[in-house]
Amino acid sequence: MTRVQESITTSTVLAGILIVIVGFTGSLVLTFDVADKAKLSSAELSSWVWSITVGSGVLSLVLSWWYKQPVLTAWSTPGLALLASSLGKYPISDAVGVYIVSGVVIALLGALGWFDKLMKLVPQNVALAVLAGALFKFGLGLFTAATLEPVLVVLMIAAFLLSKFLKSRVPMGWALLMGFSSAALFGKFSLGGVELSLAQPMLIMPTFHLEALVGLGIPLTALALASQNAPGLAVMRSFGYEPPTKGALVSTGLLSALFAPMLCHGLTLAAITAALANSPEAHPDSSKRYGAGIVAGALKIVLGLFGTTIVALFLALPKPLVAGMAGLALSGTIAGCLEGAFKQSSRRDSSVFALLITSSGAEFLGLGSAFWGLVIGALVAAILERNVVATDL
Repeated sequence: MTRVQESITTSTVLAGILIVIVGFTGSLVLTFDVADKAKLSSAELSSWVWSITVGSGVLSLVLSWWYKQPVLTAWSTPGLALLASSLGKYPISDAVGVYIVSGVVIALLGALGWFDKLMKLVPQNVALAVLAGALFKFGLGLFTAATLEPVLVVLMIAAFLLSKFLKSRVPMGWALLMGFSSAALFGKFSLGGVELSLAQPMLIMPTFHLEALVGLGIPLTALALASQNAPGLAVMRSFGYEPPTKGALVSTGLLSALFAPMLCHGLTLAAITAALANSPEAHPDSSKRYGAGIVAGALKIVLGLFGTTIVALFLALPKPLVAGMAGLALSGTIAGCLEGAFKQSSRRDSSVFALLITSSGAEFLGLGSAFWGLVIGALVAAILERNVVATDL
């Protein structure tokens, strides 16, 4: 039996399945709400879903196999939050240009070993506060949706809270099940237009304009690094691994740039699901836990190939219910961001400025609130908190 075969055990298979369930019932739901706000076509949305799911699947499988460590990758959830307020302001070709440049920049930072130096310019608490501010609108959207589809949304929330009370590992999975089933029960969801078919990724030629590269590109890259890659590496270290920082950043950056014309907004190390593959629950033997990454990667690829069907399922639901799903799926992330942003009382000034500026949605000089949240939050930290000793957030 080969070493790879030995890593594919019952526990690593179950961990891989759980990783996919958490990813697909969580942040993937956000893409449908963002696409609706940006007025993307169903073909563009299908290509987007295909590119991020297949791309992250390929990376998870290959990196876990190559390094014999559970190296989990995902699509950038902070990037999705940023795009919700920014994507509709630029031509889609400009967004593709930003995705390409962002991917290349991340790959270069990894290759040159500048990742740690750059992270010192954006304090972790500021990045978390910006992410919380960007996600606020989705959390609030949950209750806006409840006024439009009260029965469906309340039943979904009830299922989520009950599963949390019962300590389910995938409360959002039960919430989605309730959302779909209650919509069908009340005649607001039909499988008539849903067919099992392979997605057909489309290619969009990029354009490069300074306003988009600065206003969208800088916060997109900073959030991917500080709110996804940095925590992802920290999770691996916390379980005793020495993560392949250079290889992970180079590969995720390059594949992000390669898949960008198919609307991939960014592939990163996983932060939320990383612990599922790195913990002893995946396998008692740490040298065999990488099997969970291989299984999760393979499942993402298979499901991603049928991205058109996944998109059709969600588009068949009432729009308020999908918006509610996005808000509910991100409630835990918002809570975690706020906890991390305000954990150190000595850093609260920079956190509150970054949070308020980002959540305001205000623009200045054509640049969005997330950009100014990062810049002003970092400036406040540099001026008022320069002597604060950093601690893990």
